[in-house]
Amino acid sequence: MLNTVFASSGLIVCMTLALHMALRPPQQAWLERLPRAVMRWLNRMLLWRLNTRERRRAARMEAMEAIQRARRHASDEGLWEGNIYRPKKFEQPHKPH
Repeated sequence: MLNTVFASSGLIVCMTLALHMALRPPQQAWLERLPRAVMRWLNRMLLWRLNTRERRRAARMEAMEAIQRARRHASDEGLWEGNIYRPKKFEQPHKPH
């Protein structure tokens, strides 16, 4: 099993080098830049996903903190409907003047 893996990887390296030698200089330069470009792209995608996940988690935590603050500061005279607090003073009509 291990011998097959080493033999296969050696064959792939030899074929890649043969292909590299058969190409003209502009194609060789492109082939040399390709792995770096792929790695940069993968790093950007990974960092983007990590940043997005982190931002979502931070936003979720901040929303929960805001809800808890609202519940602590709200008086008992109102009505909670899920995350919405409706004070009773808003239910009564008020005079315009």
